Amino acid sequence: MHSRPYSGALSSSYIDSDSKPEVLDDPIQPPAASTSSREQANSLSSALSTCKHSLHDDVSIPPSKLSSHNEVNNTISARPNLSTLLCFGALTLSIFLVALDTVLIPTALPTISLSFHIPDSLYAWTGSAYLLANAASVPLWGKLSDIFGRKPVILVANSIFLGGSILCAVSTSAVMLVAGRAVQGLGGGGVVVLAQVCVSDLFSIRDRSFYLGIIGAVWAVASALGPVLGGIFAEKLHWRWCFYINLPIVSLSTVLLFFTLHLHNPRTPFLPGLLSIDWLGTFTILTGTLLFLIGLQLGSESAYSAHLVIWFLIFGSTFLLLFPLTQHLTEKRYGSPLLPLRIFRDLSNLSALGVCACDALVFNSVAYFLPLYFQLILAVSPSMTGVYMLAIAIPLAVTSLLSGYIIERTGRCIEILQLGLGTMTLGIGLLVSLSTSRDLGKIIAFLVIVGIGFGPNFHAPLIALQSRMSGADTAAGTSAFGFVRMVSGAIGVVGGQVVFRALMRGRLGEFMEMGVERGFAERLSGGEVIAEAGGVERFEEGLKGVVRGGMVGSLRGVWVLCVVVAGVGLGVSFGVKRTRLRKSGEGERKAGSAAELVEG
Repeated sequence: MHSRPYSGALSSSYIDSDSKPEVLDDPIQPPAASTSSREQANSLSSALSTCKHSLHDDVSIPPSKLSSHNEVNNTISARPNLSTLLCFGALTLSIFLVALDTVLIPTALPTISLSFHIPDSLYAWTGSAYLLANAASVPLWGKLSDIFGRKPVILVANSIFLGGSILCAVSTSAVMLVAGRAVQGLGGGGVVVLAQVCVSDLFSIRDRSFYLGIIGAVWAVASALGPVLGGIFAEKLHWRWCFYINLPIVSLSTVLLFFTLHLHNPRTPFLPGLLSIDWLGTFTILTGTLLFLIGLQLGSESAYSAHLVIWFLIFGSTFLLLFPLTQHLTEKRYGSPLLPLRIFRDLSNLSALGVCACDALVFNSVAYFLPLYFQLILAVSPSMTGVYMLAIAIPLAVTSLLSGYIIERTGRCIEILQLGLGTMTLGIGLLVSLSTSRDLGKIIAFLVIVGIGFGPNFHAPLIALQSRMSGADTAAGTSAFGFVRMVSGAIGVVGGQVVFRALMRGRLGEFMEMGVERGFAERLSGGEVIAEAGGVERFEEGLKGVVRGGMVGSLRGVWVLCVVVAGVGLGVSFGVKRTRLRKSGEGERKAGSAAELVEG
């Protein structure tokens, strides 16, 4: 299952650049003398010789010149040139599209559901297929970029995302649409993790917080525009424009990346490169992730046997539990695991990943269920739903940018992270009080607090994680972060569906007692809430109030779940070690050694 790694696969992840493209780095210790540094460089195999013309090479610079060298070395993060800015712009365009497709579809799905006459069960898979493929593919994308280089791999990811968008746009059935969403998710997983890895390669550990903050703001803007555009396309044009819009933007992003992304690319032969991949680990984590998440999804649908769901969950959990063992064996025998276990042996790293998991679960649940609250309970149109969602997205974008700037200026991220988590917990707690009353002032105030809390949590945990890793682990660590975020996000949506539908099933008797016809009540309590939402409008006001009251009560269960998870995330954040990031030019030596750790 696993072949001995190809020596030429020692690439930009093993010789990581952090401030400028094509810069070699020893991520553990600064060179004591030029002679010993050259000996270290010569031991890195033939991959080093392909990079010997790098603009700046720490491994050949005596300590007496190290300070002046770093001043030059950090100029790309202090004054990035036009090519770097265009490259970063292309990366943000790619991120924008992936984020847009995460939130654009929910507001259009009621219209899509009517177009294909599909039940809620298949309706849910249009979102779940995207998240499943996205989450399962993330670890492999990081490893592929280690072996073949960032540029070719992110171009492939962009192309796959483009292909999935085309498939969705021309779908003639619900099954075809779900398949297209899965292809989109496969490419989107690579886009998200590789964009973050490229930013980590291009900018110093401290400066990258600002650029990751911009990415967080872009995600927030997409989160704001997505529901609006989804509503406009569904109401005014056609739902297929939800996917057509991707075609020109992703094409532009791909062209820009082709011409402006100038990171070192190892010339690894294709077949030896594939053989060097930890296929046992890849199979284990991919299979475990898919089985576990599919089990959760099936568990949220009443049409499937409980025994089938249990078997999916058991087999999925078994594969996921076997994954660390495969990584230990692979690391011991071959030295190139998919996700090195040393990343997870640090309590601070585990805490940062735990915070990431909690934030992603809460964020995706809120992003999925808030539009349903506006449309199903407050009877707001899809386009106006998007407008109301701006109350979260705008504060999120502002605080993401502001927190990135503060981290860049002060070099501290733990305080920003904990402040964001505390505010998020408060905001989600306030959502529990939402009712059928259209008190827009109160609702918008609550959403603003939630958005302020979400802002710092997109990038602060990643900075905390990367600050304690060597440059060799940048791609693997970022992949682990992306994997945890994607899986937790998928669990958030599926887990929310499980809670919502379980609570709706418990209201069957209440609906029938209040006069709701039996067939309609059974469909509502059986999980077909969205497909039957239009039928609520034909009831008299009293029955409308009963049905919507049942819906808002069921949604309250989702908000309670989210506030508990947010509180857990806040508690876990105290396990993240306090980290002071060095300023550019203060002896910083690029990825892996850029953090000065301050314990306590």
